[in-house]
Amino acid sequence: MQKSEKESSELQNLSSIDALNLFNRLDKAVVLLTEHGEPIFFNQLFIEYFPEAEANESFFKNVHFYTQKRNQKNFMLREWIDSFKSSKQTRLSTEQIWLKYTYLNKYIPITLKINKITLERKLQLLLTIEDHSLEREYYAQSKLVAEHFAGQFITDGNGFITQPNTAFCDYTSLSKDQLSKLNYINWLKKQVSFEMPFDLVMSTLLQSHHWTGNVTVFNEEEATFKAILSLSMLVDPKNNIEHFIGVLQDLTDIKQAEKEIDQLSNFDVLTGLANRTSLNQHLKQTLSLKGKGHESIYCFFLLGLNEFDIINDTYGSKVGDELLVQVANKIDQFVIGSSITARLDGSHFAVLIKMGTEEKSIAGSDASQQAFKLLEEINGKYKLSKHSLHASASVGVCLYPFDEIEESEFSAEQIINFASMALYKARKQQDHFYFFDQSLKESAFKYLELIEALNHSELDNEFQIYFQGQANKDCKIVSAETLIRWFHPVLGIIPPSKFIPIAEKGRQIIKIGLWVLHKAFLQAKAWYKLNPDFRVSINISPVQFHEQSFIEIIIGLIKFTQIKPHYITLELTEGVLIKNSNLAMQKIQHLVSLGFEVSIDDFGTGYSSLSYLQKLPIHELKIDQSFIAHLNDNPDDDAIVESIIQLAHNKNLKIVAEGVETKQQAERLIEKSPDILLQGYLYSKPVPAEEFEAKFLRRHLTTD
Repeated sequence: MQKSEKESSELQNLSSIDALNLFNRLDKAVVLLTEHGEPIFFNQLFIEYFPEAEANESFFKNVHFYTQKRNQKNFMLREWIDSFKSSKQTRLSTEQIWLKYTYLNKYIPITLKINKITLERKLQLLLTIEDHSLEREYYAQSKLVAEHFAGQFITDGNGFITQPNTAFCDYTSLSKDQLSKLNYINWLKKQVSFEMPFDLVMSTLLQSHHWTGNVTVFNEEEATFKAILSLSMLVDPKNNIEHFIGVLQDLTDIKQAEKEIDQLSNFDVLTGLANRTSLNQHLKQTLSLKGKGHESIYCFFLLGLNEFDIINDTYGSKVGDELLVQVANKIDQFVIGSSITARLDGSHFAVLIKMGTEEKSIAGSDASQQAFKLLEEINGKYKLSKHSLHASASVGVCLYPFDEIEESEFSAEQIINFASMALYKARKQQDHFYFFDQSLKESAFKYLELIEALNHSELDNEFQIYFQGQANKDCKIVSAETLIRWFHPVLGIIPPSKFIPIAEKGRQIIKIGLWVLHKAFLQAKAWYKLNPDFRVSINISPVQFHEQSFIEIIIGLIKFTQIKPHYITLELTEGVLIKNSNLAMQKIQHLVSLGFEVSIDDFGTGYSSLSYLQKLPIHELKIDQSFIAHLNDNPDDDAIVESIIQLAHNKNLKIVAEGVETKQQAERLIEKSPDILLQGYLYSKPVPAEEFEAKFLRRHLTTD
């Protein structure tokens, strides 16, 4: 306080011009204000901070300080100055204020101070801004050095150790106080043994300003360890020594860090098995041996747990992880010799085994036995901490090298891809394991070809909607199901069973489904004029149905086509209720409120729970053709059809039987339910709209 009063006294004796010149030389930003708080002078540093503040009248408008820089909470400068004016204080400081430095577009920490001074016998206010950026930066760097895992020290110009960090004190077993009494050369001679003459170390440091090498450290607790020591000499532009810096790191720590990095880079954190990176390296290594006198056959197994996603979703990821660890342990214990076990991702594991033969047929037989034993080991019950679960797996097997595949196509990633194809086939056919062969590669190529064709397809040029009639007991076609056909200019006719699953997976089905709805609505509207009682059914993909905007799209199509929904039936599969069943029910109720009838397609093959039938406002059940094919010679199928018909009668629902191809099937179905509708080749193949209309609608008009 005494110093402040002295400074104020000296300022009072200065002339106004002398004072202003002094303010311009200060390393602080300064504003001189009248006793009423109006700015009358800015020094050069303040103008550098706030160039726009030169206009006095805009001072409070253009100068901003912040108490919080993240959300730019303003410090109320005018109120703060007014509060100081009305107080009896002569000096007031405020900490933790930020200003936005316009020139560098960054925030800097400052201390804002205000004093009352007298210049030429006038009371005035002196506002000063002190930048604390360097102090904060120094503090941050000091904290970083202090907490660094390597031992570090900084000396003064005379070489005395002034700033050792905690790690350095631990390495040397010397306290900061003890080290402060040591010149760094004394410490080196006391505790460090070099692998080269000490004079050579010092001469290198003085000439190059840096030296690094391996040393042995003998600390005060008589512990010895190998380390890497780095010494640096900092000099000013005139080559005056300012500081020496030393960095000491235990080689044990370095090796441990390298080991941990290697573990993270090459091994799965959860199971401890090799990861995909490590597996790729092993595969590349085996491939590199081909043609160098090493013609051994290798077998690559890709194992995937069945239904793992259901387990993970039902019981949680902790239970899923626990299961994966136990499976990994079983796989690791099963495999011996020149093998590698790895976890690729999720529930997929890989095993690479060098076969004991160079004969392909023998290797294949041995691989089959290995796959069978591996599955026998994995499949079964697992006792987890809170649950007891049954788990099973499927395996894709890939033997290599292949005679029929060129070496140019062969890579580590390709082997994994081949095994993935085999695994997919094993799951699809519900086999335990499946061997990769050339046909799988061709199938995969065709699959990718279809995806590419779908992505570039032109709906109006390549696709066409067909209709298949639905007949009553009198063989009269009273309704029709809308179907789609794809005529690709290069690939030819592609059946729906091939492209629809792919379109659903890639979501192209949303575009295709909208196109089908639009065409079918227009066709149904045209046929309504020929026969007001004729109904048109349209299949809705689950992917399309679960789109957030599905109902809005339907409403838009109704307005655009001017269709009357009450002669349209929308066919949904049971599977639409599995995903977000409450929302699905709301959508179905909305469709019914618009006037549509709703049919459950392929009934009995999907969701299987009948409880939702009590809640859903559906109008029709369609019996899947898989139950119709053997209706007359399979008592089980006959019983299922009987149950579905009985259920429909109890719920007062319409019934449609798909895949009716023989007169015997038709008679059996009509016997069970005289009002059933029959759909199949016995009555009508799927045909284009023009042909269907001429054959089944206009002919009836003429006959009638």
